[in-house]
Formats: sequence, structure tokens, C-alpha cells
Amino acid sequence: MNTIALLPHGEHLLPQGRLTVVISRSCDIRMVTEAIADSAPFALGMIDSNTQPEIVTNIPAIATIVAIKDFNMENSGLLEITIEGIDKISISSLSMAYDNLLTATYEHHYNWPSIEIDMTNQILADKLKLLFLSMPEISQRYPQPNYQDATWVCQRWLEILPIEIKQKQALIYQPTADITINFLLQLLQDHNLINSLK
Repeated sequence: MNTIALLPHGEHLLPQGRLTVVISRSCDIRMVTEAIADSAPFALGMIDSNTQPEIVTNIPAIATIVAIKDFNMENSGLLEITIEGIDKISISSLSMAYDNLLTATYEHHYNWPSIEIDMTNQILADKLKLLFLSMPEISQRYPQPNYQDATWVCQRWLEILPIEIKQKQALIYQPTADITINFLLQLLQDHNLINSLK
């Protein structure tokens, strides 16, 4: 069984997604420092945004292995990192170190294969483009967005949408993006969806 350091976080990240995270806890600074020094990945686990990392004893089953793409120190002295999702993993158990750093035992979980955008799901890409235009803090993470890949589009939607963790996990667990495509198409029939996300 494999082991990996795990960062619990209220924002969610899937393969090929990017996220900027401010690191403040000493245990997470240790994790990031070791990851940079060893060019090693760590995992990002979904938690409810209202949950404090120090009290996490359980993480939803599917997490994402991430790589650090950039880092810098903020004026406040806190460490800011930009991470990119690489692979999904299935977590078997968690352990906590003396300084509250979490380590997960895991097995690899299948990443979704690419699905070409077609006439039936083009609206998902079109709506995501509009959403990105209204949210430059997200769109700037993707200088080369892959709007031709329905899998890429679906994963970005799942990262952004305020869906309950259990529902996200149920979708992410599936072997392909097909069920998520159908879910999003039904959801986007509500024309107020984008306005509610701004």
C-alpha cells in the first residue's frame, strides 16, 4: 500500500486543475518544504469549507495527487503555492503526525479518459467560457484551456460548483465523465446558475 502526505482543503481539485493555496500551519509548511526539496507530490483531500484542518480525522475516499507548479512568500510572510492536480487516488486510512500533518495510505483510482466535445455537450464548454470571463481569478490559472475535451470541462465545473461533497464524490468515483456530463446538462437548464456563482 502506498503512503502520501495529505493536505485537507475546502476547495476541490481534480486532474489538470490548478489552485492557489496559502499555507499557514507549521505541519503543512513542513510538507510543502519537503515536497519542493524532494520534487515529491502530496495529496489534496476534500473537506467541508467550515471544517478546521486540525480536527480532521476522516477524508472522503477520493483525493487528488498534486504537484507544486509555483510558490512565493506573501507580504504577510505566509507561503503561497500553486498546485496542479495529477491523479485521483482512493484513500484507505489516515494517520496524524506529532504536528498534525496527515498521511494517507492509498491506491490509485482511475482518471477519466478524454471525451471529445460534441453538439450534445457543447453548451457545457460555452457556459464555462462565460463563467471564466466573469471570474478572472480562476481563468488566469488556465492560459491554455482545453474546451475541446468534455472531461476537462466537467472537472473544472465540479471544482467550481457548490455541490455537497458526497455528491461530488459520487460523480468523481465513476469510471468516466459521462454521468457528470448528464448531471451538468440537467443542472445548466437553470439559466440562473452562472449568476448565482458570481
